[in-house]
Amino acid sequence: MIYLNTEELWAIYSSSLKTYIMKHIPDKYEAEDILQEVGIRMQKNANRIKDITNVEAWLYRIAHNLIVDYFRGANKHLLTDHINEIPVPAATEQENYNKEAAECLLKLLEYLPDTYKEAIIESDYNGKKQSLLGQKWGLSNSGSKTRIQRARKKLKKVLLSCCEVKSDNAGNIIDFYNKENDGTEFSCIKC
Repeated sequence: MIYLNTEELWAIYSSSLKTYIMKHIPDKYEAEDILQEVGIRMQKNANRIKDITNVEAWLYRIAHNLIVDYFRGANKHLLTDHINEIPVPAATEQENYNKEAAECLLKLLEYLPDTYKEAIIESDYNGKKQSLLGQKWGLSNSGSKTRIQRARKKLKKVLLSCCEVKSDNAGNIIDFYNKENDGTEFSCIKC
């Protein structure tokens, strides 16, 4: 079997991915940012691409998830009301527990210090840009980015202290349960 490198894959799929993203994202610049993020995630997973059965479907799943994240930031209610309206190529459809994990993460924010709780809520839930948050907090752009990254790591640590989480290559959560009570899905001790 012939494996293509990331540059070759990008040359093949970037144009159709851009068209797909622009059908769902009204702002041209936001759509281009999302396309760029798809490329970055592909590069980060370059060593695992040869193990992916359908690279095209995997790239479209990444784009789909980023579109959902965009709407989550723009309007949290829009996400839950319209999440199933964003079509994804049929080859990528599979059951996941992203919504349940997101609900659990919101509850687990209570276990973070207020500084980190605010960082997650403002950046990931309310969709505020890191540069604006840096100004609000009196930090540089890199300082606000670092705070948000630390907050995410701390939140992940809280989640993994009680739950077993498994994800697919695209980052979708495909298995999610309490470590101490196997088989009890979505019942984290802390949430």
